[in-house]
Order: sequence, then C-alpha cells, then structure tokens
Amino acid sequence: MLTSSVCIRSSHLARGSRPLRAALLITTLSLPLQAFALPPLAANPSPLTPAPLNLGPGASTPLAPSPMVPAPLAPAGALDLQATAALPAVAEATVKAILFNPYGEADGLRLANDVIVKFPPHRSQALLGAVQPGQHVRILGHAETPAMVKADAIINVTTGNIVVDQPPANNLPLLPPHLRAQSLQPLQVEGKVDLILNGPRGEVDGVILDNQSIVHFPPESLSVPLRPGVRIAVAGLGTKTANGVSLEAIRMGSSAATMQPLYAPAAPACQPAAAVAGQC
Repeated sequence: MLTSSVCIRSSHLARGSRPLRAALLITTLSLPLQAFALPPLAANPSPLTPAPLNLGPGASTPLAPSPMVPAPLAPAGALDLQATAALPAVAEATVKAILFNPYGEADGLRLANDVIVKFPPHRSQALLGAVQPGQHVRILGHAETPAMVKADAIINVTTGNIVVDQPPANNLPLLPPHLRAQSLQPLQVEGKVDLILNGPRGEVDGVILDNQSIVHFPPESLSVPLRPGVRIAVAGLGTKTANGVSLEAIRMGSSAATMQPLYAPAAPACQPAAAVAGQC
C-alpha cells in the first residue's frame, strides 16, 4: 500500500531560457577614392548636357559599380547540419515520445535511451512542428542530472529542422495559476510505473506509466520510494488529448481503493463575525 506524507508548498515553473546565440562577423571594405579635375565651364553651357570629366591622360572611364546581390537565405526552420556538426551535444538519440504538462503543452522529449529533455512549454507549437517520435535528434544545452537535460536547441537530424528556446513573442504576462487551472479536468489513471521523472536536484517529482500517462506530484508527498514495475492509481487534474494523459496528482495509492490525499484540505474561509470575535 502506497502511503503519503502531506506537505503544502507553492511552486513556480521557472521559464528561464538560454537561447542559442550566433556570432555575426562584419567586414568593412574601404574603397580608395580617385581624384580628378574638372575642366573650366563653357561660356553658355547647356543645362541638359553635363560637362565631361577630365580623368587625366591615359585614364579610362570608370565602370559603374555592379549591384550587390544578397545571398539566398535558407528556408525558415532549415538547418545547415555541417555548420552544427562541431557543436557539442549533451544528448543524441531517437525520440521515443513527446512529453506534455498537465495543461496539454509539449514541454520535453523522452529519448530512446530514457534521457528526458526539458523544453519551455511556451514553445510547445514550435516543438511539435519540428520533432516527431521516431526521428533522430541532437540536443544542445546542459545536463541537470545524468538522465535529464535542459535544451537550448533541439536539432532534428532526420529532417534538418531546429527549434530554439527563446522568450515568448509578446510581452503579455502569463495567466495566473487560478485562471489556468480552470482549463483542467478531473482525471484518474492506473498502471505500472515505466519511468521515474526527477527534478533538477534529482528528487522524484513524477512518473510515466506503462500506458504512457504522465503523472506529476510534489517531491515531498511520498513516504516510500517508487520504482519501475510498481502499480499505482492516481486521481488529479490535467488534460487528456490524442497524445495521452498528463495530470497533477491530488490523490495516490496502490489501487483506486487505497488512494490517499497528497495535500491538506483547504482551511474554511473566516466569516466576518468570527473574525471580529477573534476566532480565526
């Protein structure tokens, strides 16, 4: 039987980004100027006929400069794989699955070697448009744990596309948590633990079940360690889409009948009369 210890904490999802930067080398060309002398003006020069230039003996008329033709640009999202071949990758493998948070936003990848790649959820649509399961990817970024990396850029070696971590396109603030939570729905899942998910300090903060359901929970909520193969039942709030189920656990147990709450019940609101009397 899976028991739980209650711990109330507030957490904020850090959305810091480490955008991949490119260096631009600008070469300034200095063209020498050729001095020349103007002949004396005629007595009644024609306003429509400019006086010829005296370029000196043996000089020829200079050629007009050829127009600059810009180099063709690569298609949007395309990547020069040769240019990035020398960049150090923190992970490289075939994509096993795309991961989603409880709001239904793509926020990472599970690779075939079970390395978890974290990516900011506000780039969900860009990630879904650049990477699909079964494709080979290279990850540029840094490792948070041996089995988890934070991606600055994800290179799709199969297609040549790339998706980069960058700030949101606008400066609008994110919806506050209590408004975002209104989009969540009550869900209940049950299955065997397939993979343990960890936080940046190695703490267990979620699992992927054998039915591909993704369960998130506070690290301090479990009094016994989880391991692959253990069967659990979870009830909580999340999103169910064609890509699977992802939820934040509110109750957990070894079965639906033994689920225990992970959070303390909310304190009742203090009524004005009771507040005046000093009872709350």
